[in-house]
Amino acid sequence: MSRERPRHGDHQQEVRSLSQNRLWWALTINVVFLAVEAVGGLLANSLALLADAGHMLTDVAALALALFVSHLAARPSTPTRTFGLLRAEVLGALLNGIVLILVVGVIFWEAWHRFGRTEVVNGPLMLGIAAGGLFANFGSAWILAGTRKANINVQAAFLHMLADILGSLGAIAAGLVIWITGWYPIDPLMSVIIGALILWSTWSLLKQSVNILLEATPEGVNFVEVKKALEDMELIHEVHDLHIWTITSGMPILSAHIILSSDSCREDQWQACLTSTQEMLKKQFGITHATLQVEHSKAKCGLESCSGNRLDR
Repeated sequence: MSRERPRHGDHQQEVRSLSQNRLWWALTINVVFLAVEAVGGLLANSLALLADAGHMLTDVAALALALFVSHLAARPSTPTRTFGLLRAEVLGALLNGIVLILVVGVIFWEAWHRFGRTEVVNGPLMLGIAAGGLFANFGSAWILAGTRKANINVQAAFLHMLADILGSLGAIAAGLVIWITGWYPIDPLMSVIIGALILWSTWSLLKQSVNILLEATPEGVNFVEVKKALEDMELIHEVHDLHIWTITSGMPILSAHIILSSDSCREDQWQACLTSTQEMLKKQFGITHATLQVEHSKAKCGLESCSGNRLDR
């Protein structure tokens, strides 16, 4: 006998809808300040500011991509795609992480060339533009923070915002140094520091995205503890073919074959075991989608075969 819960509930749909609204607001803010930082970086001749503007360009692309794949993920399932397009969110997050790494590569390349020559930078203008960008990035990050843990797609966009906050802080620091001391090499140096911080913030996103695509055990779920919790239940003798993976963020899936104890021969015991097991998985591990195949011990029930779908008497 097997029993499955719905693919996703109303709460998950509400979270996705809320995430889309937040993404739209963040996109609007970033489009406006992208133009401001790009023009300001050119006028100030600041690599750190242009690096931050370049990253904000990827923010705009990341937010647009996040909105697009969120729309795809909301599409219903079909006979050929039984989970719909939920994995589009993970692919979008992975692509955003890769773009971040490419942007950092461009920043490092330009910084390397600037270390060999002196570039005059307008410190006060750089400082003012960077301060405005900082407020914009804080606003975008605050908007996205509410749903970032429930959706890897929003988490990717949120990491872009955090990286931009670091970029703005770096540009502000460089602007202050140039304004006060006139030491221009701080500009490419700060751009390298910003790039390193972006790489650090991107690593966890790439790791989580790849793990989901490889159907690894979800972060925060201990495979050994889940197996032990199942086998510690009163009617269960053994668990095998246990698999735990994630379709998309916030949607862990479990499938397993469970062998009942030898004195559990009645069909009502089977149903009770399924119900209590699924409730335990939901309460202790947050796994709401569990497919369990019941196999009965034949030792005392006199069964010649157990299909797991019905009780042979």
